[in-house]
Amino acid sequence: MNNSSSPQGWYFSRVIAAIIVGAAIITGCGGGVGTGGTGSFSVAKSNLARDTSPQVTDADLAAVTDGTAEFALKVFPLLDTNPGDNTFFSPYSISQAFALLAPGARGTTLSQIEQTISFPLPQDRFNPAFNKLNLNLAGKTTGTVLQNGLQTPKLNNANAVWGQQGFSILPAYLDPLAVNYGAGLNLVDFMSAPETARQTINKWVEDQTNNRIQNLIPPDGVTSDTRLVLTNAMWFKANWASQFPKTGTANGSFTNRDGSSSSVPFMSQVFTAPYAQVAGCQAVDIPYAGGELSMLVIMPTPGSFDAFLSTLSPTVIGDITSHLAHTGMDFSMPKYTFTRESPMGAILQSLGMTDAFAPGRADFSGIDGNRDLFVAAVFHKAFIAVDEEGTEAAAATAINVGVTAAPSANQTVKIDHPFLFLIRDRQTGLILFMGKVVTL
Repeated sequence: MNNSSSPQGWYFSRVIAAIIVGAAIITGCGGGVGTGGTGSFSVAKSNLARDTSPQVTDADLAAVTDGTAEFALKVFPLLDTNPGDNTFFSPYSISQAFALLAPGARGTTLSQIEQTISFPLPQDRFNPAFNKLNLNLAGKTTGTVLQNGLQTPKLNNANAVWGQQGFSILPAYLDPLAVNYGAGLNLVDFMSAPETARQTINKWVEDQTNNRIQNLIPPDGVTSDTRLVLTNAMWFKANWASQFPKTGTANGSFTNRDGSSSSVPFMSQVFTAPYAQVAGCQAVDIPYAGGELSMLVIMPTPGSFDAFLSTLSPTVIGDITSHLAHTGMDFSMPKYTFTRESPMGAILQSLGMTDAFAPGRADFSGIDGNRDLFVAAVFHKAFIAVDEEGTEAAAATAINVGVTAAPSANQTVKIDHPFLFLIRDRQTGLILFMGKVVTL
């Protein structure tokens, strides 16, 4: 491979572009020929098959799950750069994209990735545990039709690595990707046709997220110096276990973070759901059909949103969920839809992942046998839509490299001030998506 003629040095000839996508569809990657963007691409893959029955201890599985929550709550306040903006991202998607990258990292580069993304185990235990976490989640998100006609949540969760045609990749890097993530190496031509490669990857992301995440990689997001792009794409679609009747939706007043008021459509229903009122907030855990996944809505005491956000931690979330109890309520919350892009590269560097972004210091020699790769960019975009029927969410990341009838007496709960929400696995606490609504 010819080195760059740039006077800044040969390190700039091999770039990893990191891309993370979140949504809800679970698929695997296969060998052969794929399609996307402006044409087809060939796929190189390890000869090893995905391990669909990984042997993982309960302690390791819990550690990885807890790590994703720690990462989510560590990053979330750093996304609050504009007080008036709503926020939404998928910590799970970002974690998966870096899980694809970590097997190729060495030394301080690897330890900084593990510390920043909260990977709590050595690679030989982490990857099987993450694989089992994905497989368990896939079993809960199959879109099964229940007796009441509702479908359980559907999740598409797809991983792929995009590499330069002819660029030598070590089999030792491809093997854990295939065994633990079902990912192969999709071959494109960054060197001669970077724009075509960008369109191909963006089209793959669109396809995996039901067209909810478009143009993830911006123009010039990959260049002729790019050698690898790592992608995770998620698409999530879920019905509420108890749907809101559309006839009950009516405009109401929502108090924004700056104290102003907006008239917005509120969905309403009388139902029983887990509810908690603890110091500083109210919380309602709204189950999706099947009962295994939910949206945990947390509304801090009016006027205290900023203070509450500054104290957010796994301990705080744990305290809230431990106090949840089934409560009959007259409940209402706003409908909302928005898309957000997050500056993940700068955030990750501020948390201590510096070597991966630094030519000359980055050590991804586990990918190609040389210390000539570095992360040039991390792109993350996420979409959320909440209405009477349920939730649709999508996210993408790229790395350049049963409800009972309500009792007669009900508590009135109206989510009419800034609030947080977490889409999560109720059993494990795994956070798939997280956001805040502060302005409508």
